[in-house]
Amino acid sequence: MALTDLCTYKNCDYNYEMTECLAYIEDYGNVMVYGIKIYNDDRSEFNSIEDISDDFEFVDGLCRLMCSENVSPVQLIDIAEDFISELYSL
Repeated sequence: MALTDLCTYKNCDYNYEMTECLAYIEDYGNVMVYGIKIYNDDRSEFNSIEDISDDFEFVDGLCRLMCSENVSPVQLIDIAEDFISELYSL
């Protein structure tokens, strides 16, 4: 579960917020990880991913990019997976 909302970005259609939460990673224990949630003003369209990465700058950059490209809540998971896959050449 998300602990706090961090950076928030907004365009004409959606709000993009970074979140942070604790996640258990084998061999490391509890670590802070960052995610993104996207929603419209009345929150009738909403989606989130809580644990994209433990790298704040990486997730913040992805959040900003999603805002600038007007990514919808429905596209969030696919875009995040593609971005991570390309970064790590999976």
